[in-house]
Formats: sequence, structure tokens, C-alpha cells
Amino acid sequence: MKKVLYPSLIILLISGFAQMAVAFPSLPSIPDLPIDIPSVSDLPLVGDLLQEDPAITSCLDDAVSEAPDMDGFEPEFFTQLYDMPVNSDGSIFLLPGAYELETRSYCLHAGTYVSDAGGNGYIYAPLVGDRRDIIQAILDRSSDHGEIPQRDVQVLIWAVLAKYEFTDMNSSMQRTVTTLLTTEEIFELNGGYMALVPDDMMSRVFGDLPEPLRAVMEAEAGLRNSLSRAESSYEDLEAIAILPGNPPSQYNERDIPEGRWSLHPAGYYIRYFPSGYTHTRVEIWVPENSSSNISLFTGLNKAPGRGPSKGFGDDFGTGSDDGDWLSGPNGIAMPGNTSRQRLLVSPGKNGSRIDDEIGRIKNSVNTFSNIAGIPTDFLGVVSMGPGYIFDRGLDKVIDLYGSAIKALGMDPPRFDYTEYAIPVIAHVDSLTPGGALSSEMSQAMNSFVESTMALNAVMQAAQISLDRMGGAEIDNEEFWMEEQALCYVFYKRLSGEYLIETADRFSHLFDVCRSEGLQDTYITTGMASEYLNNLRSNGYSSEDIEFMHFLGRNDDQIQESLQVKLSITPQEMEGSLFAAADECFSFMRECGAQWQLMPEVNPYWTEGVTYPIYAD
Repeated sequence: MKKVLYPSLIILLISGFAQMAVAFPSLPSIPDLPIDIPSVSDLPLVGDLLQEDPAITSCLDDAVSEAPDMDGFEPEFFTQLYDMPVNSDGSIFLLPGAYELETRSYCLHAGTYVSDAGGNGYIYAPLVGDRRDIIQAILDRSSDHGEIPQRDVQVLIWAVLAKYEFTDMNSSMQRTVTTLLTTEEIFELNGGYMALVPDDMMSRVFGDLPEPLRAVMEAEAGLRNSLSRAESSYEDLEAIAILPGNPPSQYNERDIPEGRWSLHPAGYYIRYFPSGYTHTRVEIWVPENSSSNISLFTGLNKAPGRGPSKGFGDDFGTGSDDGDWLSGPNGIAMPGNTSRQRLLVSPGKNGSRIDDEIGRIKNSVNTFSNIAGIPTDFLGVVSMGPGYIFDRGLDKVIDLYGSAIKALGMDPPRFDYTEYAIPVIAHVDSLTPGGALSSEMSQAMNSFVESTMALNAVMQAAQISLDRMGGAEIDNEEFWMEEQALCYVFYKRLSGEYLIETADRFSHLFDVCRSEGLQDTYITTGMASEYLNNLRSNGYSSEDIEFMHFLGRNDDQIQESLQVKLSITPQEMEGSLFAAADECFSFMRECGAQWQLMPEVNPYWTEGVTYPIYAD
């Protein structure tokens, strides 16, 4: 954005500051002011105020990497972005293919429209402006602090854009400020010149500004005024920052169709699909090799230093196993209409992604795990045979899924990273029919146990590979980081196949139980409270712990599993056993289907290995 000095504004502001002589005694009176307009800019307060750039200046001129030749290109399917390995600095190990991320987004242009009407497309633009580092820091740190509501983060961003005095914020927002900003950053942000100008005078100043600049400056002034009032709500701020209705068509500076790709500086293609201003679906395409002849938008001159920082060339190679550590989605989703919202897209770091996943596990897999742990007629039907599985409690088997899925997120590092994980399946004796155990029941049980043990082994291999990747990163062993990342992707994808197979076999076992007389059980809050209190007081039994050791869980993982189970409330456990089981099966199938969309990797490290491998 260019700096423009309007003489009429100078005169208005001079008179306004003269009226504020009590508050600012150092300012000269009007008679003492020189009347030569150029000399007025020598006054620090007025000159700096009028020529001061906005906190963020990103604009269409910065959006130089859109790829119109890719219009109409639609990948067949998408991998969830953060199913892929992530290292400590947030870089993601990406193989050729398509990825998507549902993430938070934020208003970065107060006083503009959100409506999808009139120029639907958004393209990538870098974050530019004097406050870009602080805005990016807020975004990054908020990803590590899931306890801070999105609304509070948005208020903080609006405050930065409006150059508001942070010392005047209420106590709730002060906590957000001190969590997401350093002392040095707060000091830098406080005391902006705009905060010194009375609103009644600014309204006169804004009358001479061109649209849509006037709307933006009015909105920022309105935000400052609203932020200073303790009774202001989020809705009050939103009403100032977000304009209702459709953006004026005369400000549609570039025709950008919905779904247009841009080349991200990290070296992949990216596009945006906003829902309002608070939520955006981000899609990424990593080309398989350099053979694609995709040209970039050439209607604008590329700004120095703002083009892609790396090409594709040999970085991705020609094989499916060539990946690279690339930064996650950042920057701005920029509209073609300058009176529409610029959107700041959250990188959606893995920590928040895993927190969301664990929330879903808590409400499906572990809820059913707890219900199955309560003595019911169900366990009376299935607790037959040698009992490697069922006599130790069906809940421990179901809990396997929740704990293993969480472990595939982040775990402590391992330093034996020059070794490759090979799944080893724990051996369980088969059940044989006889007495009350029918042939159909024994077959269903054996089938379920078989797939469960295979799933456990493959998930363990994925987890070990991820832990070894962390160890290799600490030792700066880039080769082994990538080797273990490839192992992780292979085993996690394979786990998806076993998850679906196990869910199907588990569901079939339930059907057999029903056919042999199993009645649904309703778990009351009283039953759930008694169960949880006993678990809280006594922990897992020695038999439970022995069984989970048999499944390959170490003591830390067992303790973590216990804490996850205890975090479920009796109210969440109340309900039908059958309904909880159906939700569990649904989650397992959904998760498995998602993992099966991960890129295919050739497991070259398993050459000469015959599957399945069973423990002695």
C-alpha cells in the first residue's frame, strides 16, 4: 500500500491536536504552526500518523504465483495433511500427491466483506507489513495453546491491526496477550500514533479518504473504541470488522475463479475454500516430478524476493518414495476483490490436530471401552475359552485402538533409528467349539482376535518408526529422518487396512452374539460412576497389566491409557451398549479409510521378510 499524504487531512489533524493541548502540552498552538504544508510533516506526531503503513500491507500486487493453467485440475482423493510426519519445527514430510486440511482462519482486513458473491476465488499471498512477524507469532503460538478460544485469538489480531494499546485490555484478554506475545512484542506494539487521535476528529479525516481505504480505517478506529470499553462483546467487534452484504463489484481488481491453485514458496501448489472468515479448507498438491508444464500467472511483475523459494526439479524425483520436509500452509488467502476479506490461514500444527482426534477417540472408542469394562451380560456371553482376550476384559482390546492412535501423533524419541521396525504379531491360542461355545461363535472370536493382533503389531511398528524419526532429528541425521518417516507412512497406511478389517470382524462378532441371545444393556450413570471410582482408586489389575504387556504396551503407555479412560465422565458413558459399539465400529472404519488414502510407499526394508511374523 502506497503512503499518501492528503493536505486537507493535515489541516484537520493540526486543529485536532491543538484542541488536545492539555493532554499533549508539548504540541505548539495553532498560531505557532507553520502554514507551509511540507514543513508540517516535520512534526513527528502528525507526519508519522499520516504516513504510517497499516500493520499488514499484503495486497494483490504480492499475489504473483497463481497458476491459471491448473484450472480444472481436480485430484482424485486427498490425504489429511497432518496424517503425515511432522518434525519439531513444524515442517511436514510430504510425498507426491494431494493433501487437505480443515483449519481455522482469521479476519486480517477489518472493514471488508465476507460474502462469497462477486469473485469467489482466493490465491496465495505472503504476509507482508511491519507487524507480519508478530501476527505470524500469534498464529503459531495459538496452535500450541488449544485452550485459547479462536475468538480470543481473533480479538488479539484485530487489536494488532488497529494498533490498540494492549495495556488497556480487560483481564481475560490480558491473559491471551501474555500467553501469545513476548514482553518485547507487547512493548513494540504499545503506543501507536493512531491511538492518540480522538474518534470524532478521525471521522472528519476519513471523509477525504478514497474507498475502500476509508472503510478499513473507520473499522480500525471503531475497533479501538470498542476494545476500550469493558462491556464490548465479540459480536460488537465482529459487527465493526465484518461488513454485511456483497462487496461492490467496482473493486473486483482481478478475476480469480473459485479453486484456483497458487505456487506456495515451500514448493507445492495450494488453494483455499473459505467458509465465512473463521474456517477454511486448504488443499495442497505436490507434483510427482518436474515433467508438468504448469505456467505461473504472468500478468504482474514478480516482486523481488517474493517468488517461490524452491523449484521442483530433482527435489521430488520420479519415484513415489521421494519426499521432502516442507513448511505447512501459511501466508494469506487473497481475494480478487479488494473490499473482500483477506484471510490469515492457521498452519494447523499437529498438536491441535491430535487434540481434536483424541476428543473423538474419547467419545467413541474409549467410551465403548469403558462400557465394555462394566460387568454386563455381554462379557458373560463372550468370556469363554482360554481367555487371552476376553477373560482379561474386552475393554482392554478396544482401548488398544485409542491408545495406539494417540501414540501415532507424538511420542518421546528413540535413538536406535538405524534399524527398521518389523511388525511381530503376538500369538494367541485359537478357541475351539464345545459346550456352550458354538462353532460360529468360536470362528467369529478367532477371526476378530487374529485381525486385532495384526493391527496391534502394525500400529506398534508405525509408532516405533515415528519415535525413531524423532531421535534422528535430534541427532541431525536427515537420511534416517526420511527413512523412518517413510516407514511411518507405510505402516500407518497399512494400519488403516487392518482397522477396517478389525471393525468388520468385531461387528460380525456382535451380530453372532445377538443371534445367540445377547440383549442390549443400558449403562446408567450410577454403574459408570462405580466403575470409574474403582478404576480411579485401584487402577488396572495385575491381570490387566499383564495382558497389556502381552500386547506390547510399556508402563508409560499403560498409565497414559488409564488417564484417558478416567477423563471420561459418567454422563458420557450413559447409554446403550449396542449404540456405543456401533459408534466405535464407525470410528474405526472412518479412521481406517482416512489412513488408506495416505501415499503408497514401497517397503524395501522388508525384502526377504515373510509375513506374518509371530512372536515365539
